[in-house]
Amino acid sequence: MQNQDLNNLPVRDHFRLRGHQGTQMDGLTDGIFALAVAVLLISSSVPTNFTELLDFVYDLLPFSLCIVFIYWIWLALSRFNLRFDLEDDKTNQLKMVLMFFVLFYIYPLKFLMSWQVKYFSAIFAGELKDRYTELNEMIPFSKVPHLMIIYGVGFAAIFFLLHFLNKRAFKQKEILQLNPREALETELTMRRYFVFGNIGLISILIALISILTSFSEGAIFAGITYNLVWVYVIYETKYSKKRVANLETE
Repeated sequence: MQNQDLNNLPVRDHFRLRGHQGTQMDGLTDGIFALAVAVLLISSSVPTNFTELLDFVYDLLPFSLCIVFIYWIWLALSRFNLRFDLEDDKTNQLKMVLMFFVLFYIYPLKFLMSWQVKYFSAIFAGELKDRYTELNEMIPFSKVPHLMIIYGVGFAAIFFLLHFLNKRAFKQKEILQLNPREALETELTMRRYFVFGNIGLISILIALISILTSFSEGAIFAGITYNLVWVYVIYETKYSKKRVANLETE
């Protein structure tokens, strides 16, 4: 972290932005996120007829969902960089491992989103039997639990790495001169990503059980598990307000 007067730093969400000037590492990670988006675009071929054009239009929904996920991860890392400005070797190594998993995550994410959109649209349209062959050619239903494991590995790895980054900052709170509110926000962020990572592990476990028991429908429950993210977010919102209120009264 560069030597600077913390009192003169810009503030966002009750946090002094120690890394507001940006670094070369920030530029590199932003470039990798841009590459991830480019990979998503390249994976959609240019339509050469009307049927392919319709397929491209239908592909917009899974593409949009993927962009939301990528933005979510980028925002988490960007917030970390702005808040702490940590540029030591271990932090940079964690960032590069995170970038590796972001690029790894792209293809399973796009494939899963595309398959889910087709699968659930067929269910809602009452065409599941008619489109069974198409869906099974995309991925045999017996292999869906395997897909959930691949997706879960990427999901869990990304959020555990974000957890470790914030944990590293929390351990250096004296060096970073975090005030009580900043320390609390860091602790909550660290805990949030740890929970998200464990949700990914739970999904992987369910998918593994589905494979071992030859119950491919168990992949549905592996997918439903990710809704625990929103359950935790609701809980954390109430919990964090209580912690902040207690902090302000001390």
